[in-house]
Amino acid sequence: MKNINTSEYWDNRFSSGDWEDKKGRKQTADFAREQVVRLGLPKSFSGTILDFGCGLGDAMPVYKKFFPQARLIGLDHSKEAIEKCRQNYSHYASFIHGNVDNVSPVDVIISSNVFEHLTNDVDVARKLGTKCRRLFITVPYKETIQSQEQNEHVNTYDEDSFSELLCLRREIFASKGLGQKNWWGVLYHVWVKNIFRFIIRGKIWAYTHPREIMFEIQGSL
Repeated sequence: MKNINTSEYWDNRFSSGDWEDKKGRKQTADFAREQVVRLGLPKSFSGTILDFGCGLGDAMPVYKKFFPQARLIGLDHSKEAIEKCRQNYSHYASFIHGNVDNVSPVDVIISSNVFEHLTNDVDVARKLGTKCRRLFITVPYKETIQSQEQNEHVNTYDEDSFSELLCLRREIFASKGLGQKNWWGVLYHVWVKNIFRFIIRGKIWAYTHPREIMFEIQGSL
């Protein structure tokens, strides 16, 4: 499958307003709220947290509220995204335009819903592990990738993913953030179809949010 996730592609999504129109900003914040409680870091944490693939930076207020003493850094390969981050969230964090080669040593790296977009995901994870003490990668769990050309997701993940690395733990959880953009599909595939199942006395399906999996990987610092 061709990987369409170039810097130019994301510059266009972020500059055109498409990301906002598709509720990407809310989704980023929702992901952050779901994940901070699973990191196992104390609220008194005063080290440096880097958000790898920070998008428009909408996780930063969540991180700052949960870890008020932490120093926050956001990094993204989209120049347009970083410019908007600096405009909106420079009072929360500093921001860097670049890729894994531009990451400086930090205490913690968080990467939320980024690795499913990367062709070289394991190599990137390995490099990030050399730049931190703890690396947290959260991705969709057992996602089905449709065979379509314009699909942003190029990888799927389960418990055996990142087995090449020293993975300390894995946590699977239901994600409201992952499911929110698909509510029209939920309406049709669950609720509308359930009306017909009820009529024919078939089995009623209950909606459950899609799941994510968080990997905590040991860093080498």
